[in-house]
Amino acid sequence: MKIAFACPALNEEALLRKTVERTLHMMDFLVIIDDGSTDRTGEIAEGLKREHPDKIDVIHHPKNRGIGGAVKSAFSLLLERGDMDAIGVIASDNQCEPALVQRFREVLETMPDVDVAKGSRFMHPESLHEMPAFRRWGNRGVSTVLQLALGFWGMDDVLHGYFLARTDLMRQMNLEAVADGYDLENTMMAEFRRLRATFALVPSPSHYGEAVSKIVYRTQIPRTIATVSSMVARRAVQGPDRLGLALLLMSVPTLGTTLPFALLRMKRTSPKVKKLR
Repeated sequence: MKIAFACPALNEEALLRKTVERTLHMMDFLVIIDDGSTDRTGEIAEGLKREHPDKIDVIHHPKNRGIGGAVKSAFSLLLERGDMDAIGVIASDNQCEPALVQRFREVLETMPDVDVAKGSRFMHPESLHEMPAFRRWGNRGVSTVLQLALGFWGMDDVLHGYFLARTDLMRQMNLEAVADGYDLENTMMAEFRRLRATFALVPSPSHYGEAVSKIVYRTQIPRTIATVSSMVARRAVQGPDRLGLALLLMSVPTLGTTLPFALLRMKRTSPKVKKLR
């Protein structure tokens, strides 16, 4: 199986080379997206491409398009190439555990019923203490809400964007429905839900020592609320989820009476989510 990853990078001159050197040998191709960086990120990316001309390509965005816009540029390039069996996303700030690249590949090679191999930080509690407390509890809360909004049963870390998906599935994705900014994961998971993609989750230790989050929460939180509301509205008029969603919404005026039935319905209609160790 040939695999490729998109690596979005914004002002990551300190960590980009380290990220690539730790992971490149385990993948067949890597697309680095210099997303309007104002430091030496683009220069470092071009240097890496010269060192590995057969394994690295670089996309330069003159202006920042957001992490989602960067990832979508790489997906478009990789789908046009058409020579990869699976496509994924890896962060450029050295947060992602390199060993998972090979683990993801092994999952897709040995489990033909799985469409997406995805990391879950909450399945690796030993490293959770490294995550800043605000992000840790915020991610837990938002992931719980998104499980309900999307109708995924068992998807405990919706916001973790480290994954590898079969190319045939990615070709069916409507990239226009995927957000350009930090709602990338939410909206991509909504597309996976629309396509009824099956998942295998694997423990994903993350490393936060040198990485600095670029999320501006005062603007991102309202955007995420709007995005989730839009996803719920879409589910309310599409597909087999309408009954479960109606029961979920009715749990508020009925003081939780319909909530067990809503969860049961979600469990029955959710695409398969396997948790691996």
